[in-house]
Amino acid sequence: MKAEKLRSLLFPSLVGALSVGMALLPQLVSNTYELRIWMLLTIYALVALGLNILVGLTGLVSLGQAGLFAIGAYVAAILAAKLGIGFVATIVIAMIVAALFGALLAYPTVRVKGVYLAVITIAFGIIVENVAIEWQGMTGGTNGISAIPGPAFLGKALDDTGYFYLLAVLFLAAYVLHYNIMKSRFGRAMRAVSQSEIAARSMGINPIAIRTFSFVIAAAFAGMAGGLYAYLNLYVNPDTFRFDDSVRFLLMVILGGSGTIVGPVLGATVLTFLPEYLQAFGEWQRFAYGALLALVMFCLPLGVVGTLSNLRGRFRASVSRASEEWPRLSTRINTMLQVDAQRGAVCLKTKGLTMAFGGLVANDNVSEVLRAGQVHAVIGPNGAGKSTFINCVSGFYAPTGGEIEFLGVSATRKVSHELARMGLARTFQNTELFGNMTVLENVLVGYHTRFESGLLSTLFRMPSFFRDEKRFQEEAQVLLEYVGLAGFADELAKNLPFGHQRRLEIARALALSPKLLLLDEPAAGLTHGEIESLSGLIRDLAARHMTMILVEHHVDMIMAVSDHVTVLDYGKVIASGPVAEVRNNPAVIEAYFGSSKSHEDPEPALEVRS
Repeated sequence: MKAEKLRSLLFPSLVGALSVGMALLPQLVSNTYELRIWMLLTIYALVALGLNILVGLTGLVSLGQAGLFAIGAYVAAILAAKLGIGFVATIVIAMIVAALFGALLAYPTVRVKGVYLAVITIAFGIIVENVAIEWQGMTGGTNGISAIPGPAFLGKALDDTGYFYLLAVLFLAAYVLHYNIMKSRFGRAMRAVSQSEIAARSMGINPIAIRTFSFVIAAAFAGMAGGLYAYLNLYVNPDTFRFDDSVRFLLMVILGGSGTIVGPVLGATVLTFLPEYLQAFGEWQRFAYGALLALVMFCLPLGVVGTLSNLRGRFRASVSRASEEWPRLSTRINTMLQVDAQRGAVCLKTKGLTMAFGGLVANDNVSEVLRAGQVHAVIGPNGAGKSTFINCVSGFYAPTGGEIEFLGVSATRKVSHELARMGLARTFQNTELFGNMTVLENVLVGYHTRFESGLLSTLFRMPSFFRDEKRFQEEAQVLLEYVGLAGFADELAKNLPFGHQRRLEIARALALSPKLLLLDEPAAGLTHGEIESLSGLIRDLAARHMTMILVEHHVDMIMAVSDHVTVLDYGKVIASGPVAEVRNNPAVIEAYFGSSKSHEDPEPALEVRS
């Protein structure tokens, strides 16, 4: 948390330094050609900033940015040269049109990953290039569009120096917006989707919507850059927008350090000026360019900024953190975890729930009623269908038969992020954390759906944004104290010990302020002491009337904390009722041990430990 505050204080200083440098630059360059290179840099940096949102945060690789850059340039050229529309309106329209194409491109690409995604974006760039060549009536074909009027702002024509200053202002504005997206709930959601789509969905985040939003932002930045390029060059043709440009834009982000604040600008600077310095190599220029890039990428696999940050982290003095007792109660946690539930009312109901995977029936006609304020345990041997049951209930599986009702609403066909927004939170059998995000950021993702500030408030840092951030950062810190992780707030989640990761996952789920909490084998891999602490936490939540479904193999813990127990075997319910009724049920004992025992046995097989 302290590290994040320090970085947020450094950013205004960085923007201030860039502003001063750009203000002085026209007086420092020796000729118009050098000034033009700097103007190209600001334009290319705009593309790289947008692409950093897509690649560095959301983890989607696009090799079609040259096509979106071309769309912005052609829209601006057509509007200015053929329709006589002014500069400001032209740039805005170019951004909107490019953003619309970005949304169109996102539709298929957010449903595929890896090499398939790259192929689709490459195809998009090729299509744009060929349309520019063949649609001669609109684009001028191979001859392109010339006679684009020079840029004018507020009725005043701009010379080279004036246009540079305008580009500098637009670049700085885009840089601030880029930062504001990255350091917000939207940026956290993008990183969450990139690192664990399953966990992101369980927090109420719609991965398709987040990826589409990333494509739209990247496309709008590219469209604006294309429009500005058209006014700089005063001429556009298909040869200007090749596949090589898409590769170069992507390299700018990767070389500088994808997902970092400074990386895209640094990468754009290197790859804009590097060809100028390599002209001395003559016909070996391309070879020297490729060899130098390969060498840098081999030595700095995380990019320049990313590698330096990683090295700084390695040499940073390690901080000894003591694990705290948990659950740790406080006045604030008592207020935050107040559960507004009518105890005994129906919270969740399944009727004939069936889930088949081909010929394998994992859940067979499961009908259960879960009442508010109860801890409802689901137990059974390995392969009994316990995790399948809660995957169906939480919307990760669509059941092949039966019905699910949550809070009086049909939830049979609702997907996981919809149910999470209704108040259904869960943990996972195999922990699903956002490993490259800090412990605090993991919990903040859990608050994503509870923010009241919208996109405009986030982009322009309105008061509602700061109120939400302050409130939820404080609440996240309280939740970390509750599970004994307050001292680990700035640590990356992947660096936590396994037991601490279990705690973090529970804290993140509680951030949703759930009406129903599903715990899928939360004691798996924990030490005896940690299991005792976990039992204490469940008891504390139960005392607050929080409704829970607990799937667990530690039967003694189940019997100690549960109000109602359902036993599955081969997907069927073989027993369901209060603890005292189920613990001595012969069918349950036989399912676990393969033989019946009398309920009069002085040491029953499922006896609760004191």
